[in-house]
Amino acid sequence: MGELAGVVLRTALDAGYLLAAGVLPPLIAGIVLQFVTSLFGVCCIEVFGIRFCVWATAPGVMMHEFSHALACLVFRHRIRELVLFSPQKNGTLGWVIHEWDTHSLWQRIGCFFIGVAPLGFGLGAILFLTLQLLPYEALPFPDLPDGGAAGFKEQFRATFLGLCGVWINPGILSGWRFWVWLYAMIAIGSQISLSGADLEGAKSGAAALTLVLVVGAVVLALLFPDGMPLPVAAIRFSATICGLLFYLLLLFGGLALLLMACRAGYRARRRRN
Repeated sequence: MGELAGVVLRTALDAGYLLAAGVLPPLIAGIVLQFVTSLFGVCCIEVFGIRFCVWATAPGVMMHEFSHALACLVFRHRIRELVLFSPQKNGTLGWVIHEWDTHSLWQRIGCFFIGVAPLGFGLGAILFLTLQLLPYEALPFPDLPDGGAAGFKEQFRATFLGLCGVWINPGILSGWRFWVWLYAMIAIGSQISLSGADLEGAKSGAAALTLVLVVGAVVLALLFPDGMPLPVAAIRFSATICGLLFYLLLLFGGLALLLMACRAGYRARRRRN
């Protein structure tokens, strides 16, 4: 009985490790980024006005809605209406209306991915533009020691420091590619935050997705009772995404603080006058 309990416990721990290593770091960073980008948006509107902010981030809005629509196609949801960009008085900038079969597990799981699609699609676009517009040192991929924690730390460190180093490299700052990249970072990054409707839709498939992930992790743990190290490519991808998310947290947090300082200074001058 004691041996069986040990096997069950080891299997549960291995399953938890697989889930935690592959899913939790990007998920937690994405949740925190949600609040930071929302704060940045509020500050930006107060300083520059809503009209400027809406049109300046229009490419990000269109990418946000397009990612919803693309995920709908992948998970076989029926798109009833797609509007990529159409500012409304209630603050809505675009929308996707879709229908799905509540009896289909695939389509139910799809609700989660459709809801969070702007986060994944936006980060993918930022990674792609970084690789295309900036030199290698901005987003390096060093040789990793293994597929464990050491490999994760090495890639995370390389990603974060590489992106931060862009700001102290005169050769990069003086080129037009950097400014196009920076605009894309702000326009896309400010729109990867999820709306209330997005989160509500994601909740519909979260339970089904969690069940599938847990079952899959348990099966893998049973197939590899001595433990299964994650592939180096999976560790590299997860660490790169986390490094990018952490960089975006600091970037939008810093911009929000700068805008708040500008707003406070403006209000102080108005009171003195």
